[in-house]
Amino acid sequence: MIGQTLGHYRIEEKLGAGGIGVVYRAVDTRLGRPVAIKVLLGAATADAERKGRFFQEARAASALNHPNIITIYDIGSADGTDFIAMEFVQGKTLDGLFGRKGLPVGEALRYAVQIADALAKAHAAGIVHRDLKPGNIMVNEDGQVKVLDFGLAKLTEPDPVNAMTATLDRAPRTQEGAIVGTVAYMSPEQAEGKKVDARSDIFSFGSVLYEMITGHRAFDGETKMSTLAAILNREPAAVSEVSAAVPRDVEKIISRCLRKDPNRRVQTMSDLKVALEELRDESDSGRLDSGRLDAVAAGASPRSRLSASTVAAALTAIAAIVGITSWLTRSSKAPAGHLKLTRLTSDSGLTTDPALSPDGKLVAYASDRSGEGNLDIWVQQISDGKARRLTRHEADDHEPAFSPDGASIVFRSEREGGGVYVISTLGNEGEERLIGSQGRRPRFSPDGKHVVYTVGAAGSPIGGVPGMGNIFMVAATGGPPRQLATEFLSAAWPVWSPDAKRLLCFARPERGSQDWWVMPLDRGSAVKTGAIDVFRRLGMTGGFQYAGEWLTGPDRILFSTSSGDSTNLWQFALDPNTWQVTGAPQRLTSGTAREGQPSAALGRPGRLVFSSIVENIAIWGLPIDANQGRPAGDIKRLTEATGNDIRPSVSADGSKLAFISNRSGSAQVWLKDLESGREIALTASARGKVDAAAVSPDGSKVAYSILEAQKYAAYLIPIGPKGLPGVAEKLCEECPPVQDWTSDGKKLLLGGGSEDRNLAALMDVESRKQTELPVSFSRGSAVRLSPDDRWVAFQKLMGPGRNQHLVAPALPAAAGSQPIPVSDDRSWVLASRWSLNGQLLYYLSDRDGSRCLWAQRLDAITKQPLGPPFAVCHFHNPRRSPMGSVVNEFTVAATRNQIVLPLNDRTGNIWMGEFERRPQ
Repeated sequence: MIGQTLGHYRIEEKLGAGGIGVVYRAVDTRLGRPVAIKVLLGAATADAERKGRFFQEARAASALNHPNIITIYDIGSADGTDFIAMEFVQGKTLDGLFGRKGLPVGEALRYAVQIADALAKAHAAGIVHRDLKPGNIMVNEDGQVKVLDFGLAKLTEPDPVNAMTATLDRAPRTQEGAIVGTVAYMSPEQAEGKKVDARSDIFSFGSVLYEMITGHRAFDGETKMSTLAAILNREPAAVSEVSAAVPRDVEKIISRCLRKDPNRRVQTMSDLKVALEELRDESDSGRLDSGRLDAVAAGASPRSRLSASTVAAALTAIAAIVGITSWLTRSSKAPAGHLKLTRLTSDSGLTTDPALSPDGKLVAYASDRSGEGNLDIWVQQISDGKARRLTRHEADDHEPAFSPDGASIVFRSEREGGGVYVISTLGNEGEERLIGSQGRRPRFSPDGKHVVYTVGAAGSPIGGVPGMGNIFMVAATGGPPRQLATEFLSAAWPVWSPDAKRLLCFARPERGSQDWWVMPLDRGSAVKTGAIDVFRRLGMTGGFQYAGEWLTGPDRILFSTSSGDSTNLWQFALDPNTWQVTGAPQRLTSGTAREGQPSAALGRPGRLVFSSIVENIAIWGLPIDANQGRPAGDIKRLTEATGNDIRPSVSADGSKLAFISNRSGSAQVWLKDLESGREIALTASARGKVDAAAVSPDGSKVAYSILEAQKYAAYLIPIGPKGLPGVAEKLCEECPPVQDWTSDGKKLLLGGGSEDRNLAALMDVESRKQTELPVSFSRGSAVRLSPDDRWVAFQKLMGPGRNQHLVAPALPAAAGSQPIPVSDDRSWVLASRWSLNGQLLYYLSDRDGSRCLWAQRLDAITKQPLGPPFAVCHFHNPRRSPMGSVVNEFTVAATRNQIVLPLNDRTGNIWMGEFERRPQ
């Protein structure tokens, strides 16, 4: 084609060839600029439907405006030839830069950060590369990286079976097959032909980084088959064995990327980019240490080698503990030394709530390892790993804590309505005794005389927003409890000071904002620590803080907090004279799991235990007689992504499911066809925070809201006959978030606002005219229309930890009418959804101590409640429960035959970290 013209591009030189096309250097005759033209081979685009999907994805890739992503100028056809015109880069591919010795670490990290930044941008837009390799990465003359071929891997065709025996060369073309990607760099899930997500790119990135630094492929074989077998079954040689001078932190990063199990890899490219930036900066400043990675378990013999999955999990925890040295060495009582990490449990279910005995020799925890479907209290010897089951009740027993002498354990049990129990550490079944009703997260005082606990706070102290409640103290032997922190509207999660004279608690005063407070037990006023203000000044608004331990020498609080998509351990120091936070909080762990519930042994400085919880929030469907509110089958999972899927909205015919998911790296609106199972991102490149979405009754359009510069804007995107999205249009600026549709799909219900004023309005989609509704509701409340569009249901705050469901006419003329209370005001209720006949209101409530699905019957005409509410489905199992820590984080969607809601599926295990003394 040299010398020919393709459209308005004049072909001048052939640059290379790949599995689906040939690349030429050309000149744009209109603009006079050089371009690269990829001419697609006819066989690759023979299928019209696949060709259409390819061009759709190419358009999405063209929207990726990023300095490290090749810019796509044009896609089209000329004279029967399909082509893509893109930015021309004067430089070399990455595999042309490194030889058999690899690149210097500093140079490799500079390139790696740019590649990770490009992939993070693509993943946020819902685009997975699928064919990342050195040949698809260009480096220009200024050292700037350009990642090529986004969106092209989907176009590949099935490969002949006998091609699996072909010999690989050093620069393989993209393999064409159901197994999509270049063999040497593909992930295990690609190698098995499974569905891939952004974590597949993370594995491929790890393979590329491995080769950049060592000069050798992580997985290599004489044939495709042998290479695939290596990817699926073998671990690559340790980076430090191939290149001894590689810093241990770089080796850990690569190892975390190359885990076989996607759930054990680094979960997001954005997190990986941050970690690489820190290593790059340390390398540039000369502070990056080199050396081999320390053994996971000292003294392990060849016969006791861990399985690949256990080693991967151990590496996760090693990465999670990075930075903890600075915490322990700040204490005058903390020993210096290397951190030795030990995984204490290896359960496939949920093992959580660790508590370390004062001498550091025992760990108590809650686990469902018995296989009976509930949590029990277990005690394990740290020295030999032997565990003994303490409780055997059919209800969940959890949140254990040791007495100061280690002879007793106090815990929370769900039996008989929930309460605080004490059992001997060496006790037998049935010896536990109740000392406090309704209590949660009990803790012995350091002198062993009392136990404090929270009543009324259903939230978990590992992440999310703490529930509102009250703090009580009871004698360790039992007796009447005494309420503490009565000067607060609400207080929860007490932590003892080491001298037993004070409590640290999370509290909300009569006036002012909630924070952690230090409260004396004898006399004097509580003091606000300012912890929340410090975090907010640092821009850390991802979640509230949960204290785990109060340590001395100096006084400091060990706690966990949500930040972004993960929860990690942190510490802040307290001034012992003012009890104010001093200095900036220090991050102690940085793993991608939810690391929390820290427990330290005061009698053995340098040892701590914590839980590592993996959470996956997916959309589930409960078959139901929607008008009677009774389950009609087993609950089943509707979405399968590894990210978090929340806020479902279902079309009236039950065929389309819209929801918000962060599976691509940022929260975006997704649409799933419940009949075909096809899923597609609707807002692949949305800017701002996607906050709400609602699919129209007929499934032909989806409305959603985006929070931009603290103001909401509403958008509408049409859905074509084949389920493909059209072009989004903005409906309004500075308008309340999208809530619901009218039954005819012509109007949108908007609802929300500011602290002092919340607005509910119906907006005509055609004219954009808004009509305000006469309802008054709390900020963050879900507002839902009845099937006949005549009523709205909403929530209103009634006091700390209490709100109420109300129903009111949706007619502007009914401004003088009083809302009708549907629920009591003694518990916390979340979300709501009408039944199809308008005579039931479904909602979530913690009225029985757990967040469960309830329903209230209503009079068909007046909407007055008929009888008490009834439970539709209980979720008392901590392994799986409804997601939603605050009102605006949860939506229940009722369709013709099922209720659709997000459930949080948790698995987890216990880890221990300790430091060994170095010789003086």
